[in-house]
Amino acid sequence: MPEWKNHDKWAEKMGISKETSKFVNGLIDFPKNCQEFQDFCERDPSARIFTKGRPTHMTVASLITHDSGRSNKFYREIQLKFLSQKGSDQVKAYYLHQVLDYIEWWIKNYSEENLTVENILQEKRLEKKIGDPINEELQSVVKFAIQNSEEILQDYSRDDIK
Repeated sequence: MPEWKNHDKWAEKMGISKETSKFVNGLIDFPKNCQEFQDFCERDPSARIFTKGRPTHMTVASLITHDSGRSNKFYREIQLKFLSQKGSDQVKAYYLHQVLDYIEWWIKNYSEENLTVENILQEKRLEKKIGDPINEELQSVVKFAIQNSEEILQDYSRDDIK
């Protein structure tokens, strides 16, 4: 997974503040440490865990772990609901984090000549990996990544990935 310095670098180039980038990176990678998210889940009924149709004292926040929003649609929706209340930049930072992690994962696992970010981020592939239909924020992140393909690929080249 890319270091946060790379997430912060690309967020800044996209016009997202370092503060927002760090907050969102923390939410994605260490959700249990984000008290604001924990509090949101306590207040939001959609974040409650039910057993046999009855609410429990637990919220979904207790189940969300590092990057689990990438593989679990419900967790992702709760995180995005929380971030959307904070603003569009937070949602973009969320998708940027996921897209950069996906690009790095792709480079590590597949060998292709003439690799481009556009090839990596094919719509169907991206929807399957990130699990969301292409919405406005995700579309702007994908467009940004494609426009900066060469430099992003340099940042995540095989030689740099440990």
